[in-house]
Amino acid sequence: MVTRETRYSLDSVKQDVMSFFTNDKHWAYQYGSKAVSCSRNSPFYKKQVQVIFEEKYPHDITGKAVNELIEDKFLKAEPRTFRKNMHAIFVYRRNVRYTVMAIKMKAKILERFSDDEVNDGVGKYGEILFGHLFKKNQFKIIGRDTNEFRDRIWKRSDKNLDFIIERDGINYGVEIKNTFDYMPQDEFQEKLEVCEFLGLLPLFPLRCPSELQYTQMKDCGGLALKFKTRIFQPGFQGLVTDIWNNFRLPVNIWEEIPPPVEAIFLNFHRRNLST
Repeated sequence: MVTRETRYSLDSVKQDVMSFFTNDKHWAYQYGSKAVSCSRNSPFYKKQVQVIFEEKYPHDITGKAVNELIEDKFLKAEPRTFRKNMHAIFVYRRNVRYTVMAIKMKAKILERFSDDEVNDGVGKYGEILFGHLFKKNQFKIIGRDTNEFRDRIWKRSDKNLDFIIERDGINYGVEIKNTFDYMPQDEFQEKLEVCEFLGLLPLFPLRCPSELQYTQMKDCGGLALKFKTRIFQPGFQGLVTDIWNNFRLPVNIWEEIPPPVEAIFLNFHRRNLST
């Protein structure tokens, strides 16, 4: 397995995160529209910081940097537990005052978009949009929520693939994850094994794959199709606006998969036709 050369040290990541908490002109505040309740003096929860920095560093490296900055007493940590035993660790620069109300407000919004029904709904909506994308481009949907293909059945566990699709004699096993977190590595590995067992090329549309997942996909000839933003369905504009303004997390309302993501998918299929 070929791995990417590391482009950073933990100390350099710590310095970047420190700048985020001290400088409102930090690069992470510059993309997209202004998030009115996010600044160097704001409290952020740990996973939020990991997602904000994910274009430059893996989640675990950013998490280690945040932990060390807590140990160094540059950041202060405040754990919060709320409905249904949900947990979050809010962090902020140690010399920032008056964080109680801000954390309370952000925790309420976090509770809203972490709700089981919301998570289930946006997960299913992601599957609906990609299902439409496949049909639009003449891919035949052979199966949904299935672990069977032709004369083979995956019996090592109860894991299913979201879709099995086919076009031009090429069959793909599809798994879609519309979440802020990386797809859990053990689940990712098992879904690759399901695809291999069933004789399918893996095609996993993921909001953000990890570097390891990119590498594993490349090694097996599959595609980790990154779509970057967590997709919400129409009707959630108020929640999406609150998430952006208070967390700067990548969220959007889509009515279809946008052309750049579609193009990557179709180019992948064309490359498979030429091999």
